[in-house]
Amino acid sequence: MRRVFISFKGDGLRSQLLKGITGMAGLMSGNILLTLLSSMLFARALGPEGFGDFTFVLAVVAFLALPTKAGLPDLLVREVAKYQLSQSWGLIKGILKLANGFVLLYTLIVIVGALAFVGWYWSGEESSRADALLWALCLLPLIAFEGVRSGTLRGFRWVVSSAVSEQLVKPLVLVLCLGGAVLIGAKISPITAVHINILAGLAALVVGVFFLYRAVPVEVRDSGTEYATRSWAGSLAPLALFTGLQMLDSQISILLLGAIATSEDVALFRIAVTGAGLVVFGLMAVNMALAPQVSRLYNSGEFEQLQKVINLSTRLVAVISFPVALVFILWGEALIAIIFGDEYRKAGLALSVLCIGQIVNSAAGSVGLVLNMTGHDRKTLPAVLAAVIANIVISIVLIPGYGCVGAAIGYSASLVIWNLILVVVTKKTLGINTFVLNVSISWLRR
Repeated sequence: MRRVFISFKGDGLRSQLLKGITGMAGLMSGNILLTLLSSMLFARALGPEGFGDFTFVLAVVAFLALPTKAGLPDLLVREVAKYQLSQSWGLIKGILKLANGFVLLYTLIVIVGALAFVGWYWSGEESSRADALLWALCLLPLIAFEGVRSGTLRGFRWVVSSAVSEQLVKPLVLVLCLGGAVLIGAKISPITAVHINILAGLAALVVGVFFLYRAVPVEVRDSGTEYATRSWAGSLAPLALFTGLQMLDSQISILLLGAIATSEDVALFRIAVTGAGLVVFGLMAVNMALAPQVSRLYNSGEFEQLQKVINLSTRLVAVISFPVALVFILWGEALIAIIFGDEYRKAGLALSVLCIGQIVNSAAGSVGLVLNMTGHDRKTLPAVLAAVIANIVISIVLIPGYGCVGAAIGYSASLVIWNLILVVVTKKTLGINTFVLNVSISWLRR
């Protein structure tokens, strides 16, 4: 126990990593409670059909935001951390200007295009899903600029602050607004649910901008603007494809369910995904703190220290994730009925299937992040592309007969495929082990 406390003291790398992970774990613990509470309130207030429509609309907006969330935040983490190490303040200013300009231009184009499409597709029809989608387009710039803000803060190693707005402020405002609406007896529709999300997104934006203003060094503001556009574009393409395919992999199941199954199936799958997300709680907390450290260690040539940091993070992920998965596999159906209501009990089997995929995801450690933060992002693409294709094929085949369970099988299969392939690629490319069994065996031999 004394060694644990000593590890937190000082400003060394191990101490910084543990403090970052602990801060993120505490923050995400609050996020988990608030997200579960908001999901429970939405699910009960909207019912399976309304909750399914609401979930589908949010999935569409998340899909539209892919080009701004896919790769750009990770590029900012890597480049800002590198430029801060070399005190290249002008390059930091340049990449921030380009990132914000790209996000602004993209969101304007997509919103105009989406408005035209919705007006054409639902022309002359009354559709609550169309109305909810139109309102949900207001979320697009909020989601897009959050990615830039978060990536920049993480690059400056403001790890916990980078997540406060999205992990704490946004779900807290959701719970307060939705809880207040329920208490006064207001009728909650999918459109009302979207309105509440917009309000929560605006609150998160204000808090995030405040942290960003404090984090950016005065040297960045006072420096001239420098650009390395060709280098950034060359790095962004593979990063965007990797992260975009990952995000598509997570959203494609909902989009396919919404297209070829029922709104109830979408709602059941959303409940299952919410539960399975708790399994990778440890991995997400670790990744947020680990990313800038991997970039700095690799760029300074400290490869042995890099392996030690990854060993530590992988063991932490396993200790947190595996017990949670076991609980959900054994008692998931009963827990869903208690939290969300008996009408969602059928999501239990899908939750168990998703937990199996997330066990492998957690066991593989921060494998994709390690490749991306060390500049080997191109080597991640074949694995993730194969996984997405497998997910789409399996889902199309199984969803008509098995509904949300078929979608869960497709998504879990994709997680297993890309994680195991990238574990092998990371070992061959960098000589680094990220898989929990390899890490544990080497640790026991010490």
